[in-house]
Amino acid sequence: MKKYWFISAALLVGICGSVQAVGLAGRSPSSEALAGKCFVRGGQFKDLILPAPIVDGLESEGLWGCEKVLPRDRDNGIEDNEWCYWGGNPIKGKDGKYHIAVCRWPEKDGHWGWPKSEVAHCVSDHPIGPYVLTKILLKKGHNPEVMKMPDGSFAMHINTGDVYTSDQMPGPWKLAGRIKINARGLRPKMYKGSNLTTEFRPDGSILLMRKRGDIAISNNGVLGAYNLVSVDNFHRISGYAEDPVVWRSLHQYHCIYNCAMDRQSGYMRSLDGIHWKNEEGLPYDTSSTFYTDGTKNEWYKFERPKVVQDKLGRATHLSLAVIDINKFEDEGNDIHSSKNLIQPLVVEKQVSIIDNDPISAATKTIAVRIKAEDGFNPQKDLDMASLRFGADLLVNHGGGCRAVDSKAEGKDLVITFEGENGLSRFDFDFKLLGQTKSGELVIGYALLPGQSPTAAALVALPVKVKGKDGAKSLEGIIENSGLSVSEPVQAILKEHSQTGWKELKRFEIPALKPYGNKTVSMKIDNPDANACEYSIQIVDQKTCEGFWRMVDDTDDSVEFSGSWIQSKPGSNYYMNHERTSTKTGDSVKFTFTGTKARAYGTLDQKKGGTFDVYLDGRFIETIVLRWGGPMSKLYQTRLLPEGQHTLEFKVGEKFRECSDAYIDAFAFESPANEIR
Repeated sequence: MKKYWFISAALLVGICGSVQAVGLAGRSPSSEALAGKCFVRGGQFKDLILPAPIVDGLESEGLWGCEKVLPRDRDNGIEDNEWCYWGGNPIKGKDGKYHIAVCRWPEKDGHWGWPKSEVAHCVSDHPIGPYVLTKILLKKGHNPEVMKMPDGSFAMHINTGDVYTSDQMPGPWKLAGRIKINARGLRPKMYKGSNLTTEFRPDGSILLMRKRGDIAISNNGVLGAYNLVSVDNFHRISGYAEDPVVWRSLHQYHCIYNCAMDRQSGYMRSLDGIHWKNEEGLPYDTSSTFYTDGTKNEWYKFERPKVVQDKLGRATHLSLAVIDINKFEDEGNDIHSSKNLIQPLVVEKQVSIIDNDPISAATKTIAVRIKAEDGFNPQKDLDMASLRFGADLLVNHGGGCRAVDSKAEGKDLVITFEGENGLSRFDFDFKLLGQTKSGELVIGYALLPGQSPTAAALVALPVKVKGKDGAKSLEGIIENSGLSVSEPVQAILKEHSQTGWKELKRFEIPALKPYGNKTVSMKIDNPDANACEYSIQIVDQKTCEGFWRMVDDTDDSVEFSGSWIQSKPGSNYYMNHERTSTKTGDSVKFTFTGTKARAYGTLDQKKGGTFDVYLDGRFIETIVLRWGGPMSKLYQTRLLPEGQHTLEFKVGEKFRECSDAYIDAFAFESPANEIR
């Protein structure tokens, strides 16, 4: 038995660039929440990116690109001087080689030649490269993602939603059909087939995430139909969030997404793939691409993240589409272009909590098993003093429980942790963070007792108002989108009108089998029903999202200043209308008591301008209001100290000659919003 009472300084070397990392300028909400603490090593996903091994030397001569991306390894990923390459997820084939279906188009057409793209097949003995192009799989296609099917065959979907299938990666590929998605009354955001990402659930059904963070599920094969279950799951919509990649490892789902306009990115995790927990920090940035000899390349833009997975689903490599300049400056027949680039990752360890007893924030001692595996002996390798264990929000900033005892069990190591664990209503697992004695980063996640990746997951679909003149009725559906039979629950039908929220009726919902549902309905006598919002909330349902409540722009907590104009009534808007301004300096302020806030409005494809964002009177960043349609999530704060806050937007400078800004509604998270 060993005891450890000293603290290693190595892990507590923080990455103090988090202020600039979260936006265009300003202080990050995470700093507000944690009294200015910095991220420690491993506190952001980008810390998992390892130096890339050099395949055959770094080169400059004969390569395209500005000085910031030279010298580089041309054998990393896929590139040449004649074609622009974009995206591609490496897959290990039946032959033991790594295959990529990647789109490309002639470099002479510049970046905006992508609508002419074709899909090529490339193969390598190693996930990093060198890759050799063998053939063209599709003469026309963009942004492919390949799925390895349970029977060993492959399915490939492209940005039109078309799906192709093949017994082997080199093909031949056959068109199987087009993905079908049922919105079911939810408000999805454009791009029905574009930039999709998919992952199998434990029961063999398929989870699909669309370009803007909408989740749909099919238990009827790769074509679906997929039933939409949640929308707008990204917290950072402000930079035109897109390009998600979803993967499942051990007990949870992971997602990285890209924010195109402000060159940022986001990372989130989920236990069921339906309710998502957005983490602070960045999954990658301009500091993320470097080599084992210390040479760095600073790419202007990263998009299309994808991962290579091992047998347990863990991400071993990160694949990215990179370009050396602004897309609009890549005109073709010049020194600029794009390529596929691949970086190795720190692979998460297998970590589990030994006891099944419930854990609370007051729990002081937790026993944890760290499993041995090829290349990792926890009994010999771990720097015990560096280890921290607990809620990710605490551990990512150097807090959490510390190792005080350890014992060997076979090849595994059982460690006793003591201290503050930081458990909150947002947590479904605890994070392990530390390093080996040789300084290698160690990371893992342990599922909390009572949590299960195959648990029931009840979803309340939007309430429909039925009937026209005279008598009307409300109808809603509660569905079990999880993988186990649900417990009987109560559901509340609520109405939101100009006078506020009120409870209309409570329903008893019986146990539901997976994919089963229950319809509830009631008659109402309200001539203004079409100008109200109706929703169903499930009593005592806890998710990693917390407890949210919507607030219309007409509420007393919302204050407009300037020349805002109310829209004409429309069913696409929350409570039938929104407000718009085109005057720089006009503002809207939302005052709330809670831990997070969101803002909703139209993201206009052509006319969207900018907002300057202020939190509690402090400037945070400038966001671009483009691409998404009505009732889009414009912005979401980071986690804040529980209490009263203000979220304010001021109409900013024009963006490409446009200054249109829209506000429809707000929402805030607070434990006081829990329904009982």
